[in-house]
Amino acid sequence: MRIMIIGSPGSGKSTYTRRISQRLNYPIFYLDRYWHQTDYSMAAKKHLDFLQAEFMRAHQNCIVDGNYSSLMPTRMKQADLIIWLRVPRVIAIKRVINRSVRGRFFQTERPDMAANFSEHFDWEYVKFMKFIWDYPRHNYHLVERLRQQYAPQTPLVILHGKSEKDAFLAKLATIQD
Repeated sequence: MRIMIIGSPGSGKSTYTRRISQRLNYPIFYLDRYWHQTDYSMAAKKHLDFLQAEFMRAHQNCIVDGNYSSLMPTRMKQADLIIWLRVPRVIAIKRVINRSVRGRFFQTERPDMAANFSEHFDWEYVKFMKFIWDYPRHNYHLVERLRQQYAPQTPLVILHGKSEKDAFLAKLATIQD
């Protein structure tokens, strides 16, 4: 089963991805890990789209973690399941600030992120916080439209909190047995 996990920054995508991977022994493709090693150009985005497609073609069972709405059509066309994590904006922002502080000041590593990536508490970071705050308003309809266009038959599971994630993970493990 090819699983696509999406959600706003701070929704818990990478943490949940690791939990699924541990339970099902699926390889993971972290979009952020690859994207933040690039020069952020259009050529880099096209290359990332190619890499994710190749990863999904090469693995019958896998997980692709990340958003990048311009790259979603490729994933949606190949995914057998789309998991969309939705958390309140305040929680997402709190999580992102916490992981930023841990990474910047306590050198906490993130397996989902490029090794050379570090947070800069600057104007770009403020704009990123605004992106997270605006995510439901700007991206929910976009994701729904992309899904209808590229993967209308692909099951979509929307999970809101820890109890829903835990319950779905238990159910997912039984499907694989």
